[in-house]
Amino acid sequence: MALSGSAFHDAANMGPRTCHSIPSGGTFSVYSRTHIQARPQEVYDALLDVGRWPEWNSFVPRVTITSHPQPHHAHLRMEQGVNMIFHVRMSPTDHQTSRETCTHVDNLRTRESGSSLPAVTRVRWDLHNAAIMVPNFVLKAQRTHEIEELADGTTEYRNWETFAGMLARMVRKRYGGALRDRFADWAQDLKRYVEGRDGGGMKMAERSAEGSAEGTEGPVGTERVKKEGRGVSGTLRPAQPA
Repeated sequence: MALSGSAFHDAANMGPRTCHSIPSGGTFSVYSRTHIQARPQEVYDALLDVGRWPEWNSFVPRVTITSHPQPHHAHLRMEQGVNMIFHVRMSPTDHQTSRETCTHVDNLRTRESGSSLPAVTRVRWDLHNAAIMVPNFVLKAQRTHEIEELADGTTEYRNWETFAGMLARMVRKRYGGALRDRFADWAQDLKRYVEGRDGGGMKMAERSAEGSAEGTEGPVGTERVKKEGRGVSGTLRPAQPA
């Protein structure tokens, strides 16, 4: 049975969590969350601007975009339909690659003035099974991100990845502990980056302390390749040496 309530938000619990493409919750999942003293726009931009991930992301410090719906744009961001290779650092000595495809990006949702309704923006990407020639029933994974604007204008950030398929138990046994640690790193890396940017989170925190609701909104280029080629590792497999 998929986790719910407080168990869903317990990062130590690696039980099944439902997601859009795996509504059953799959075999296991990995979760992290953090409160960010910044407006949702800043968190949203940092997440989608994969070209700047090397500035903050110790888990996935480099992304190669293999195809993009708008390939001629000077600066490519993640959007629905983008195919990517994540260059993953599971540990200082364990570097791997994972093929991913972005399947959903909400437009940023913010709280209406005076409304008590939650304002949650979602971004999702999936293991790109076609690229690694592994059927869904063998291994399926989806990563979900939620960016929620709180009443004071700051952000609650949550993310989890759900794994299903015949190989999911093996993935948990081999990588479960490392994934849990790296997901925690991801959330804290994002928090430090956004809060530390000029005109970003830290200044907003100071304004919030003064009782002000005002904020100041705020590219290393993304590596691109013309086509996907064969021989690139799939998810959670050692990458070839650079």
